[in-house]
Amino acid sequence: MAAQRGTEGVGAGGGSGRSLVGPPVRLTEALSVGDLSSESGTVFEVATGSTQDHHDHQQGANFFDDVSLISSLSLEGGMYDDENENQLSDEGDQEPFERLACRMEDVSGDGGVLKMEARPGVGDTIPDGASVTFHYSAFLEHNDEPFDSTVLRGHPERRLLDNGEILPGLNIAIKTMRRGETSRFLILPQYAFGQVGCPPRIPGGETLLYEVRLLSAVDRAAADSFEDLEEERQNITTFQERVKAAQAHHRQGNHQHREGNLHAAKDSYYRAAWIMEYCALKNREEELERGSILVRLRSNLAQIYLELKEPARACTQCRMGLSVTGEHSQEIIAKLNFRFGKAKGLLNDFSAARKHLLQAQRLKPGWEEITEELEAVVKREEKWAAKERFMCRRMFSSSAAAGPQRHSSSGQ
Repeated sequence: MAAQRGTEGVGAGGGSGRSLVGPPVRLTEALSVGDLSSESGTVFEVATGSTQDHHDHQQGANFFDDVSLISSLSLEGGMYDDENENQLSDEGDQEPFERLACRMEDVSGDGGVLKMEARPGVGDTIPDGASVTFHYSAFLEHNDEPFDSTVLRGHPERRLLDNGEILPGLNIAIKTMRRGETSRFLILPQYAFGQVGCPPRIPGGETLLYEVRLLSAVDRAAADSFEDLEEERQNITTFQERVKAAQAHHRQGNHQHREGNLHAAKDSYYRAAWIMEYCALKNREEELERGSILVRLRSNLAQIYLELKEPARACTQCRMGLSVTGEHSQEIIAKLNFRFGKAKGLLNDFSAARKHLLQAQRLKPGWEEITEELEAVVKREEKWAAKERFMCRRMFSSSAAAGPQRHSSSGQ
């Protein structure tokens, strides 16, 4: 079955008033937006037993529950602010999207993607190939409710830019944003679903309104470029190429850690450390730069293992971090000693725990966290000593009670 470009089968029928849109069906394999938008069309196969209740899909207005819908119509509380809404109402017989477009900026260069910033963001613009996390609500003209919304689904979208994972227009739109920014975008059909649309919810030839809030963006381009190389080519990459790749994995690990994805963060940090461990150094400067990167990675890995309740492995990472040659800041060495001491305390090696915590305190005497951990180690040691004394008393009591019984038996 081939999907062809055109308006046949999209929306209502002609004079007969009969809808040409059949019940939604499930496909055996997913279709990409690029395939649907191509001139040659694409081939797909319908899965058996996939027809769903057509009536449910005709009730588009009730797709989301009313309470959630009202609260998520806009990421900024309304489709337009009051001032703009009053201005738009004075612009004659123009359609809503036409009136909105008059106050938007062309960000695609050909009028295909228009932007209006609702709340400014911070930081730099997004690099090519970045991993982005964002919320969005998408609207058709004359519809007050979104046909798609991550807010209603309860979790943000996470995608890689520039690899075809999202609509071309949305890809262009997000790359104009900064972290924390909320903006509205009008995306014309050629940058969205084309003349085919995505029946039954999106008719062909529709301009779409997206409201997007960018939560985070992580530059992975250097890491991906390095990973795409064959092993032989990786082995002959320059030092700076390896630094860029390691830093990209490091940033990705930080992002994953902030999101609570500890195992993914651990893998990213390990990959970054591997890249820097096995690189040829030409001079002292490269050795110092390599050491600066490695010591931070080992410190981060130690923290990950502490959070994963694996103190022995945290100790290994701290030991490796403290053995990295170079000129390191007092702060990073203090962090390593603090995490080393914390891990040793969890392993009930209280002498080593005090040693590393006191070393961290000498380097950073103002850190309250170090003082608190020292106090916790002292209390844990006292509790452990009391437990040992109790066990010893029980052991000797049992031995003393068993002794007379054996003596009495031998006398008989």
